[in-house]
Amino acid sequence: MQKQITKTSEGCPYGCSFCFNGKNKFKEYHIPEIKSNNVILHDDAFLSRKDILEDIKALGNIKIDGKVVYYELTQGINLHDLTLDIAKALKQARFKNIRFAWDDSYTKKSFYRVYDGIRLLEKAGYKREDMMCFILSNYYVSLRECMLKAKSMLYEHIIVCNCRYRKNLYNPKIYPEHWTMNEIEYFKQECRINNQFVMRKGYDPEITKRLVRAVTLPSATHWGTELSYNSTPNGR
Repeated sequence: MQKQITKTSEGCPYGCSFCFNGKNKFKEYHIPEIKSNNVILHDDAFLSRKDILEDIKALGNIKIDGKVVYYELTQGINLHDLTLDIAKALKQARFKNIRFAWDDSYTKKSFYRVYDGIRLLEKAGYKREDMMCFILSNYYVSLRECMLKAKSMLYEHIIVCNCRYRKNLYNPKIYPEHWTMNEIEYFKQECRINNQFVMRKGYDPEITKRLVRAVTLPSATHWGTELSYNSTPNGR
């Protein structure tokens, strides 16, 4: 059966300056009729629904032709709204391929928000290979900070999705906005290399041609030490 693409809400309550949909007022819809066992939800702020736990459980109880339904939130979840109960409900309702964004600056506060969100998802039963982190590039956050975020996800063994900012959402070509084209291409390459290490469990066939030690950090005590990273263009 084909995938069903739908949404349960419109807009986003956070109003981030770089987001087109965030400029639209958040509006909830009734849970749509589910017609497929594989559903793509295009909500920008799914977890902001007023009765989110009840809605997740209702979606999880739906069956099509006697078979359970699997869901995927392609726009990701907002870690500000994530709790352990919500994470467990998502897992029980068969929400897969969990995505989350790290769009703000690389600060201690944002680091621990992401770090704690990953731990909540793990406690709910998700594995790190089930997760993906969106990192906004070509915007006000510097290349160096984005590199630090990407390296943090490398240490956590989580895939990074490079979300390159562009003013015109409908023009697929990327133009330098707040970065140089050299910086844009550099970060694109580094994200690819990071993801090769993650997907191949520490083996990078393009760069090293050999096994390397995969690093797992047991706690957040490494903040501000091991994650320092300076080898970026223009010293940024």
